[in-house]
Amino acid sequence: MRALAPMEQLLHDYEGDVNGFGHHATHGELLIPGEVLMSEDEVLRVYTDESRLPAGVEQWIRVPLHTILSRLVSSKPRLHVNPGLPFEAEFDFVELADAASQHMRICGCGERPFATREASRWVDPDGRRFFVVPHDGSRLRGCLIGGAIGDALGANTENLPMEVVYERHGPDGITDLPEKPDITDDTQMTLFTFEAVIRAHVRERITGERELTAVTQNAYQRWLHTQKTPWDKARGVHSTVDEPDGWLVSHQELFRMRAPGLTCTSALQEYARTGEQATITKPVNNSKGCGGVMRVAPVALADEDPAVVFALAAANAALTHGHPSGYLSAGVFAVLVHQLLRGKELTDALDVAVDSLVRREGHEEVVAGIEHALELASLGNPSVARVEELGRGGVGDTALAIALYSVLATDDPNEALLLSVNHGGDNDSTASMCGNLAGALHGVEKIRPDWVERVQFREVVDRMVADWEWEKSAAAPVGQEWFVRYPPS
Repeated sequence: MRALAPMEQLLHDYEGDVNGFGHHATHGELLIPGEVLMSEDEVLRVYTDESRLPAGVEQWIRVPLHTILSRLVSSKPRLHVNPGLPFEAEFDFVELADAASQHMRICGCGERPFATREASRWVDPDGRRFFVVPHDGSRLRGCLIGGAIGDALGANTENLPMEVVYERHGPDGITDLPEKPDITDDTQMTLFTFEAVIRAHVRERITGERELTAVTQNAYQRWLHTQKTPWDKARGVHSTVDEPDGWLVSHQELFRMRAPGLTCTSALQEYARTGEQATITKPVNNSKGCGGVMRVAPVALADEDPAVVFALAAANAALTHGHPSGYLSAGVFAVLVHQLLRGKELTDALDVAVDSLVRREGHEEVVAGIEHALELASLGNPSVARVEELGRGGVGDTALAIALYSVLATDDPNEALLLSVNHGGDNDSTASMCGNLAGALHGVEKIRPDWVERVQFREVVDRMVADWEWEKSAAAPVGQEWFVRYPPS
């Protein structure tokens, strides 16, 4: 005969006594079948032990009772423990919550709500449970911080001819971060993309609904608000939020015009006015500008399947850029980041990305840019002339080609960044994208520490990376403060 689970013992000891059970079982754990944490059901069925779970259940949430009672569910259902099984009990939610809150006040042990996702297949031969976080934190930090560094390197010389760059910086061009290493709209929009990825994951975790593109659209409307567009004009006709929500937009340093792209702002303003989300089949314009590709690196985190990542990134770029070279380059770029975060070599990552690319209509310009970058990289002796041979970086295919060439042509992320920023085109975007790739390939440790320390918004990146790790972990937070930080919309 097996020993009683802790909650079973408490149910036995306080049979029929809701106050006694609620007071003493506050920190005890119950199991909720499935993957969805929140429920609108009138009855929430929970179990005291894995052996009590219904047949066929492969995934469940292990949750302390105090977490269930502190806004885990949006309604106040009856709590049915072990329905039809030994140690069955049913409680009124409000009565149980009152008893539990008395205990929390008396003992002063107000713990942060948490939950653990488990599954029967996640067990090793010794019976130990494990959870896989599929990316390397150093590579993710390198990707995002490297992108910010590249952005800041080119922020003051965007689209200036190299003659002016040489006048300002000397015969070697740009060799260091400026004294005030501020980022531009490239990093701003990348941060809002990352926020959307986190919020979409929260949404899926608590509701079971997968939706990234609409969540990203809302994130970009918040970004539009930071660019001097009043919230009632930026939020869109579908939004009922009186103020922009979430933690990211609370950073006042974001509220500054940072040379936003006209294509992006006009497309987002159009969505705000009409509520019609642009898609690949219903484009908002015919732009192939690089504003669609330079922001999508975090989409690499959205799925394990690179083909899905490609589609999500292309749909993301199509929110503002309707030409295939504008959105297909974004698909390639996100898949490159996706593969590099998983430790793949750049050429292998490129094979995976191109496999999805060539299946899409209108891929010719992007393929030509990639082939040109590979050809020039194979020649060695990287130079400004070779970078400028690839184009000016103002459109998606040439921005991708320059970023790719710069990483292929050198084994050092710092050299790659300087190579990608020293040309007379959209150099903050090409360097930002290069930094995303080089950082994901080499990790943050290989980037100059003084650059990492000084670049603007480094602390925000570090916090968001930590938040992403927590959101993806076994103890993903379910407290109200988390949903205020990353609302699921």
